[in-house]
Parts: sequence; C-alpha cells; structure tokens
Amino acid sequence: MKISDYTTEDFVLDPSFKKWVLQPNAAANIFWEDLLVKNPSKYKEAKKARTLILRLNTKNQPTLSDIEVSDLWKDIDAKMSEAIQETASFKADRVVPLHSLSTLERAAQNKPSHLNYFENFNFRVACILAIAFGLGFLSSWFLSDPTMTEVNAPVIALVEHKTVPGVKSQLTLSDGSQVILNSGSELTYQKNFEKKVREVHLKGEAFFRVAEDPSRPFIVHAQKTRTTALGTSFNVKAYAGETLDVSLLTGKVAVNSDEIIEKPVTLVPGEALKIDRQNGKVVKTDFNRDLVIGWTKKWIFFQKTPLLEAIRVLENWYGVQIEINNQPKDQVLLSGKFQDETLENVLEGLKFSARFDFIIDKENVKIIFKE
Repeated sequence: MKISDYTTEDFVLDPSFKKWVLQPNAAANIFWEDLLVKNPSKYKEAKKARTLILRLNTKNQPTLSDIEVSDLWKDIDAKMSEAIQETASFKADRVVPLHSLSTLERAAQNKPSHLNYFENFNFRVACILAIAFGLGFLSSWFLSDPTMTEVNAPVIALVEHKTVPGVKSQLTLSDGSQVILNSGSELTYQKNFEKKVREVHLKGEAFFRVAEDPSRPFIVHAQKTRTTALGTSFNVKAYAGETLDVSLLTGKVAVNSDEIIEKPVTLVPGEALKIDRQNGKVVKTDFNRDLVIGWTKKWIFFQKTPLLEAIRVLENWYGVQIEINNQPKDQVLLSGKFQDETLENVLEGLKFSARFDFIIDKENVKIIFKE
C-alpha cells in the first residue's frame, strides 16, 4: 500500500514504522522524513500512530538522583558548546533527528535551513535531550509532545488476527460477537471495546454475527467504508482491487463510504451493496446466499466470476501461487460449485468451459489458455 493511502491504523500496523518509532536510527529517520515531506497530508495520521505505539509500549521510566542530574546537565552544557563551535563545519551535512517525534515535526514544518534550528529555543531543548539520549543516560526515554501526556495515558491494547492463504479462522470478540475470517484476510480491533461503540478494521473478507447491544453500535471499517449494525449478521468482502460488497442476512445495517455515498444506505435482509470506488459506482441489489457465505461452509461458488477474482479465491483457498499464460484479451467468466474438493478437481471442473490446461507443481500452478 502507498503511504498516500495510509490511515492511522495502517501506520500502527506497519512493521517498519513501528520499529522506527521504538528503535529510531539515522537511516530510518531520513527514510520516514522524506516520505512525510512528500505526503504532508499524512502527518497527523503518522503522529497519532506514533502516540498509540508509545502507549502500547509504555515502560517504567528510569529515575536519577540529584547528583546524577547535576552531572548530566554539566556534561550536556559541555556537549552543546562543542556542537555550537562545530556548526560551521557541518552546515552542508544533513541534520538527522535522534527520535521519531522530531522527524515528524521536521516533516510537518519542511523548512530548508538547518542552522536556524539552533537559534530556536524549543529545538535547543530538543537537542539537549537528544544528546542526553545519545550519551546513554536516558536510553529508554522518548521525547514527548508537550501537548500530550503519553506516559500517563491509558493503555489501548490492539488485537490483530491474520489468516494466511489456505486457512480460515473463527473468532469470538469480547462483546460476544462471532467472526469467521476468510483466507488471506486481516481483522484489527481494540481488545476491550469502548463504552459507546464497537469498532473493527477489516482487510479481506469476514462474516459477522453481531451480539445485540443497542447502546453500542458495531462498526466495520473497510476501504474507507463504514458498515454499522446493532445486532445482526452480515458479510463484508473488501479485497484490494475488487468491489467492496456488504451482504445482509439478518437484522439491519447502515453503510457509508467516504467520497462516494452522500448519506448512509440502509440494507434489509437479502439486500447487498456493491461499492466500486475506482469507478465511483454504488449499486444495491439482491444476492445469492449460498454464493456469498458458502465459503463459511467450505463451498466454492463461481457464478460468472471474472478470471482474476476466481484466481484470487483459489490462491487464498489452497495457499498456492497461480500463473496465467496466454490470457485471452476477452473477459473470461467462470462458473462452478465445489465442496471440499482438491485444487486439481476444481481446475478439472473449470478447464473445459474456459478452454485451458493446467500444471500443478506443489505450491506453484500454471494455467495455460489454448490459442
């Protein structure tokens, strides 16, 4: 995913961003500073993500005696004097912050002059703490934003579930809601839901059976779309590059999508909403129950399914990589119904109508269309 599409949650879940916040170094600071300078609109999300990561990794801070503090300030004063005297010799060098917050602030301000930073009181204070960090006296401290109380803030525990291709997972959330997570999908949520709302973030596909709680709506975030329910069962399919489908089985949901839907669309049982963000289209329609939730009962359904979508289904279902040779220029649509079948049997059932041959070599599969 491009950083221009990142949300706060994406930053939190990005391993390289998390490592940079907790274990900053010069190379990582330069890398993230350049990205944020090029994407200034993502500064707020990155800063919020940093705060959240630090809250989740709060540790007891070390304490120093009065004598140690006095000696530390003396050493800091000496280092600052040396730094100021040597300023002229490194004007042309790039100043690299020692921690993530100063890098974020630099990206937000995007000022070209490095020398002027030494004339700013706030930055001098940051330099003093950074040098102290570098000397090893405060090795576990991170500079905190003066407008935030990171150490004393309540810890927010995030839970993340991922299913690899070929594996499905059944979950029971803290409120009693049940989730079936399809292969190649990811669900992230707060361990103990808030008092006023229950929110989860989905990448891929999941079936939800929501525990009824009128005082706390249940919201599924997926591809900038929010599906809100109280007590109901529905399916959300939100794979990258495909339409987002919300299909309601019982109860009632309201679906809203940034930049596409002006006001929430309400669904009743048997209705589905298809959102094509790429083309800006939203369609409410009926749906085939077996086609939508068959995957929860080990059924594979293809009903005039586009080739690439069918390939994605098979790759996730069987944990393989599929290569296509001689793909026809015309759109290929596949249809078929299979339960607990091997990949070989599924491909055998599809190959005659679609006119292709196939080769299976362990986890690598080739589909060869006939010319």
